Amino acid sequence: MTAPARQTSRDSSLGRLRDAVAARVRVAQKVARVTSLDRRSLDRWTEEALARAVAHACADSPFYADFVPAHLARAAAAGRLEAFAAFPFTTREHLAAAYPLGMLAVPPREVIRFDESSGTGNGSSIAAFFTVEDWLENNLTVATLLSAVLDERDVVAIAVPYELAGVGQDLDRALEVLGCTIVPLGAASPKCSPERMVHALHRSGATALVCSGTRALYLGEIARRCGLDPRDELAVSRILMAGEGSSPAKKRRLAEQWGAVAYSMFGMTETNTLAMFCRFGELHLVETRTFFEIVDPESGERLPDGATGELTVTTLASRAMPLLRYRTGDTCRIEAEPCACGSPLRRLRHRGRIGDRLRIGDRWASQLEIEDIVLGAMAAPPYFFTFDAGGDVLEIALPPASADDQTVRAAVSEAVRERLGVRAVFRPLALASFEEALRTSAKPTMRNFTERRAGGI
Repeated sequence: MTAPARQTSRDSSLGRLRDAVAARVRVAQKVARVTSLDRRSLDRWTEEALARAVAHACADSPFYADFVPAHLARAAAAGRLEAFAAFPFTTREHLAAAYPLGMLAVPPREVIRFDESSGTGNGSSIAAFFTVEDWLENNLTVATLLSAVLDERDVVAIAVPYELAGVGQDLDRALEVLGCTIVPLGAASPKCSPERMVHALHRSGATALVCSGTRALYLGEIARRCGLDPRDELAVSRILMAGEGSSPAKKRRLAEQWGAVAYSMFGMTETNTLAMFCRFGELHLVETRTFFEIVDPESGERLPDGATGELTVTTLASRAMPLLRYRTGDTCRIEAEPCACGSPLRRLRHRGRIGDRLRIGDRWASQLEIEDIVLGAMAAPPYFFTFDAGGDVLEIALPPASADDQTVRAAVSEAVRERLGVRAVFRPLALASFEEALRTSAKPTMRNFTERRAGGI
């Protein structure tokens, strides 16, 4: 290659880099503008953004071009919200049937990230796609919201999956923007055992830990066995929970175990972040990126703020894979009353996944209700248990320290009877088998391991 040719190639590369940086600046400016809107301005912006999202999805997504009746698509794109409310729902089954590329709404060359779910919804994987603008906008929005409790002085250990799912990568990027030091632990990697995670927390002086609540309880127990008191010898003062719901009792246990404040986050592989915490621990909907509805799980009727039903979402900032009226499978309530933090974003009360409910006696019980009862009664570590239901009996497997404590068993029995209206029976937890499952699961929860119990009481 001659010198002029090399210079031309170099100039071209530099030009592309300048364009990429300029595009990132534009995304950052948009995020700064939208996240600073007051409630009235945000409502106006949302109506316009929803119309744009519908127009894009119905014109550029082959799935929605066929799925949404044309007259409804035209009316909603023109801003008629009553037409949007008549749209059919999108479900996880639609996404699984379209796997891998059927939901794509941009040319493949515009996709910067391809993610997949872990298949925990119904056992089948679904794909998720993001353009550079989609990805950066979420990263910067998350960074803005994380700044409520984190800054450049923090060392943050991330113990969630980095493989295929976007949560680890997304939080990693957002924390970089804040200037935090990052300790990328990952999840369930044979190269980073729970013991190594604990020692990494100690050596790095980590001030915050990102993981599921169940994993945080487990790491606290591992620290204790390694001779480290999480409260006094580890610097973690904030636990950011991702990947599973959390009961009030779990947050209290984490506070006791670690001497840390536990905050909840909420999102999905196919949507990215849906709700983030404020400094008061309230979970706020990310309404600058998503339009939220609560609907009756049976009839599909839209419910008002304050009513409990199924959370349904429509993406407002996802060009690669727009979703319209996507049923999340999560039981939630939206509260519009102002929060003490001053945010204009409405608050979310997460009540668990519809698919995780158990029929007990003559009612349905959520996993989080059961978790709140059992963890709330346990008086000594380890804070693990499993459960199963049959007829009018809730069977609970407890580790030895709790199974042998008559006070704990009596408290659990009374709460199960009063809150769930059924009888509790107890079995010992096969602790070694349970912990092996915790070590190797990317998304551990108490419900995952109901088969890991020993016989007899």
